Amino acid sequence: MTEALSAPHSGCLNYTFAVKPESLSAELAEISTKFALSFPHECVEPTQTNGSPSLYLFAMYEGKLTARCSIWAEPKLLFPPSADQLGLRVTGSDVKLGFIGHYAATSLKAGLELLDLAEFELKKRGCNAVIGPIDGSTWRRYRLISESCGERIFSLEPVNPLSWNRHFLDAGFKVVKTYGSSINNNLDLKDPDSKTIKAKLSRQGIKLRALNTTDIDSDLEGIFRVTMEAMQNNFLFSSIDRASFMKEQTKLTSLADPELVVLAEKAGKIVGYLFAYPDQNSAAFQPRLVMKTIARNLDEKLKGLGRLMYQEVHSRAHEKGYREAIHALYAKGNAASEISAMYGEAIRTYSLYGKAL
Repeated sequence: MTEALSAPHSGCLNYTFAVKPESLSAELAEISTKFALSFPHECVEPTQTNGSPSLYLFAMYEGKLTARCSIWAEPKLLFPPSADQLGLRVTGSDVKLGFIGHYAATSLKAGLELLDLAEFELKKRGCNAVIGPIDGSTWRRYRLISESCGERIFSLEPVNPLSWNRHFLDAGFKVVKTYGSSINNNLDLKDPDSKTIKAKLSRQGIKLRALNTTDIDSDLEGIFRVTMEAMQNNFLFSSIDRASFMKEQTKLTSLADPELVVLAEKAGKIVGYLFAYPDQNSAAFQPRLVMKTIARNLDEKLKGLGRLMYQEVHSRAHEKGYREAIHALYAKGNAASEISAMYGEAIRTYSLYGKAL
């Protein structure tokens, strides 16, 4: 077994310990992966090494793993949040943020003891605030489902036991950001301003088209440029290299119907997009679409383009026989959440937790 860096706390039922990345044994890595796979499908990232954490943390009881997580002491954020943005009272004038991710726990007791160790290790590394769960960056798994109406999970939706929210709350964390998903059961519903918006954008030379599968690399390149511009001010945004982005997007586009991925072009240049894919989890029920990501360039002249793209995808999906669409994983309070509120009902809330150290 790998040598532990931290001794168990006095009076604890679980033995908690930390392991440096370079010291992680194959045996412990396998135990961690099997532990993750014991949870429901898509609940936990199996491979704890993904995302290059600063340290791996574990809790064990009577020789069995009861909880695990990883910590990141120096996440590479483009615009680190302030204490006011986090709503946390931190020591000093600057926020020195750490992340807790790869989280999984079989009980509240094990979770609290592991989160306590995570805080201890992050403070040792100079952090005065922590956010979790987030697997190193928002390009990977992050946040927890905190409320659900019972609507079935859609494909690629991150899932978790609702009890994990209590783990963070009982450890003294508070909600620092909320996200939502909603469902539109009437894809024939028209945005009352769509004609006006379309006419305005048409005068600027904006045209909408489907994903071009014969030159997909060119389209993905355009999507990459729009994403980097549109999301640079997003909460906890970190940059991603072009190759990694293209690799992940290629996987996603393999799931999509190209006609339901809408790109907005101006003078042959992509200025916005809405990425959608069929929900594989609804294949045995009524077909529905998952509208996952929407983005546009920051030019204010493009205002209304998001609404137009939503309307376009709804219309195309309705023509193809879809009768439901999920508006997925938007940050509450942003433009996508406002558009989604026009069309449907909320089905899920997701929460991200933070704490001053």
